[in-house]
Amino acid sequence: MKIAITGHSAGIGQALAQIYTNAGHEIVGLSKREGWNIRNTLKICEQVEPCDMFINNAQAGYAQTELLFDMARRWKNTEKHIVLISTMMTQLPINQLPGLDMDHYRVQKVALEEAVKQLRTRQLGFKLTVVRPGNIATSPDKTVPPAADVNAWAQTLYGIFDLAHKNNMRVHDISLGPA
Repeated sequence: MKIAITGHSAGIGQALAQIYTNAGHEIVGLSKREGWNIRNTLKICEQVEPCDMFINNAQAGYAQTELLFDMARRWKNTEKHIVLISTMMTQLPINQLPGLDMDHYRVQKVALEEAVKQLRTRQLGFKLTVVRPGNIATSPDKTVPPAADVNAWAQTLYGIFDLAHKNNMRVHDISLGPA
């Protein structure tokens, strides 16, 4: 399977890219560190379109939502799979972490999940999964525990997707974080 992953050079994207590579899949990595700006949706979508799965992971403003809508148009009736990395913060009525940056981040992810709700009503013929990570150690300032190890988290997510596929099931939404 050919899998496009935004933000594949660090954190969740890097961990998932490694797991899927080890499982024999071809990865199309789209990372800012390697010159791919996810705000350039046309350029990104051209790379994603020939793939079988798109892990829409990197976040910059509302680019994740824009990429979702653009790929929905391109992948209509294809049975391809879009995986959106959101956050457990969307399940709370408000952000409880300090700082306006975290408020802004939460609102961007809420917009992403609202877009998913809207697209699901259209029954467009592709798979759509929202993944809500909890506290994951994606940067050096996060320690394990209390944060979950990013590689263990990604392996768990991969295992869930693999098991669902083997049993002819679909994962629509999942929240996955430390115990």
